[in-house]
Amino acid sequence: MENYATKTEAIIDLQKRGYDQDFILKSEGILCVQQNELIRPEEFEITGTYRFEGKRRFCDNYIIYAIRSVENDIKGILMTSFRGFENNISIHLWSKLASTLQN
Repeated sequence: MENYATKTEAIIDLQKRGYDQDFILKSEGILCVQQNELIRPEEFEITGTYRFEGKRRFCDNYIIYAIRSVENDIKGILMTSFRGFENNISIHLWSKLASTLQN
């Protein structure tokens, strides 16, 4: 796994490696913005996790996930703040995302 100094550096490198779609959190899965497709937790794998901790405020802390859809090989990026887990997401989705942070 790569170590990136900044969020921008991570995103640019991931895009160069084919992670060119954008994902956002929804209650039951992640939404691929470009294709308007909801992908459930069992339909994707997390191929990389990158944490960025702000120096001053907790709200500056972010996690970038490199994600690949198992069904159709969509590859993209999910970026969420640490507080993103406070949103109303399913326990199944929360468990999948949080399990990668323990490694």
